[in-house]
Amino acid sequence: MYSSEKELYPEIIKWLEKYLEGQYPKAEIKAYDTSRQDLSEFLRRHKLHSFFPEFETYVIKVDITASIKYKDKCDLVFVECKLNSINLNDISQLLGYSRVVRPRHSFIISPNTISAPVSTLIKIFKRYDILEYAAGARIRIAQWNTITQGIDISTLLPLGEHL
Repeated sequence: MYSSEKELYPEIIKWLEKYLEGQYPKAEIKAYDTSRQDLSEFLRRHKLHSFFPEFETYVIKVDITASIKYKDKCDLVFVECKLNSINLNDISQLLGYSRVVRPRHSFIISPNTISAPVSTLIKIFKRYDILEYAAGARIRIAQWNTITQGIDISTLLPLGEHL
């Protein structure tokens, strides 16, 4: 159905903004395709850099970045999109980005299922620690539902966590 990750971006951006608006009704929410620019440049261009003292070190390219902006505070949300089954390399990439920037939320989404090794590691061996990027913050993995244009809640990992 999709020939590139980029084709997922508009649908996921729309879903992400709606989700975040429901979670943070008093904040200004905006989501962007940031796949072709460093996060540091994105923050400068959108005048969000003053909220992030370390912003110049954010020389990473996240597929989708959303801002949750209040009057005196701003949080970020990351989404990495994958066409194939989500594997450990994909998780490691987002984990690195998330450990550096510490976004409020960090998602990895694919229209396919997770790979067998990731499934075994998380579901059988309960290795949720591989998703942790800050105290109380974990990457969330989900399958994209092309029909509902949203994530399939039944696939959300870690198990038992809700949106």
